[in-house]
Parts: sequence; structure tokens; C-alpha cells
Amino acid sequence: MIRPNDKRRAKRDRHDSVIEIFDLSGKLRASGRLADYSASGISFTSSEEFAKGDKVSARLRLLDKGVLDVAGQVVWARRENGRALYGVRFDSVKKVHPTGELKGGR
Repeated sequence: MIRPNDKRRAKRDRHDSVIEIFDLSGKLRASGRLADYSASGISFTSSEEFAKGDKVSARLRLLDKGVLDVAGQVVWARRENGRALYGVRFDSVKKVHPTGELKGGR
């Protein structure tokens, strides 16, 4: 549902997959659940706390896009339905694996 004052620039698709979030050194910082995805950003829930302005990198697994490594900045954080929800605007998106499994049994 689009809210009247929604400032999104791209259509969002709902997703419910695992997201891995890394610190700037590449060490796994947290995992969470992806809530939605667009060409410009994501929203996700996590038990780890993030602040507006935090730089994050993450790995997403999307059925229609494959595995993506993304980097961006937390642009909002709020509590919704008793859980912490975060929004990240992408700085970069890199496709790691295309949709589907690797060929050759790997």
C-alpha cells in the first residue's frame, strides 16, 4: 500500500527471505528478514540495532533476481508491530549469482 506522503522513487515488492548484514570490514554483523525490495532500496527487520545514517552492506537472496550484494545507508528506523524495521537506500547493487542454482552441480 502506498501512503499519500510516500517519497519512494521505485515500486516495492514484498519479500520474506533472510538478509545477512555485514559491517564495513566485511564481518557478519547480523541477520534479519527482508520485508520489501525495490531498485533503490530495501526494508528489513533485525534484532540488531541500526541508527539512521549507518552504512551497511548486505547479501540478499531473491527468487526473481538471484543473489545480490548491496551497500547503502539506513535512511529510517522505526518500531512496527513490536519489531524494529529499517529502511536502506542503495549506494550500489552487485549481482553475485543469477536466478537459479549454479550449473554443473555446484
